[in-house]
Amino acid sequence: MERIKALYRKHKEIILYLLFGIITTVASLGACYLTLKLGVIFIHDENGEPTELLDIIGSSVQWVVGVLVAFVTNKKWVFTGAERGVATTAKQFGKFAGGRVITYFVEVFVNLGAIALLEWLGYRAFALIGIEITARFWAKMISSVIVVVSNYFISKLIVFKNKRQE
Repeated sequence: MERIKALYRKHKEIILYLLFGIITTVASLGACYLTLKLGVIFIHDENGEPTELLDIIGSSVQWVVGVLVAFVTNKKWVFTGAERGVATTAKQFGKFAGGRVITYFVEVFVNLGAIALLEWLGYRAFALIGIEITARFWAKMISSVIVVVSNYFISKLIVFKNKRQE
């Protein structure tokens, strides 16, 4: 048990970042899923499937929810050594949102590319516990992992650096 506690203390920031990254990913993917499910009523192709425009709208909703959840959790619980204060927080949010804009475009291009690649390879969807596992699902998983890792380094090295790191 002491070994586990020592490992936690040593890697606390990364562990908390991953934990809150999972929470952020679930929240943002849920928002994207709901957007696609509701949006397909209005925006769909001739087969009733979501269009690329709806994929982009879903990714945008996913991004907004992800940025808000991630900033609050990162600021409050992950990067606790970062400077505080209203002006500093506003500056950090600007940097945070700027970094997330960059990774948003990474997410969109990886997502659309992965969907196209999986469909080109002939991926067939299947149901798991009543949820259809589609090429879109796998594309979201792939792009989410890439984005979480990229965002950690942006947050750690640029947004929430503390005075000792400068």
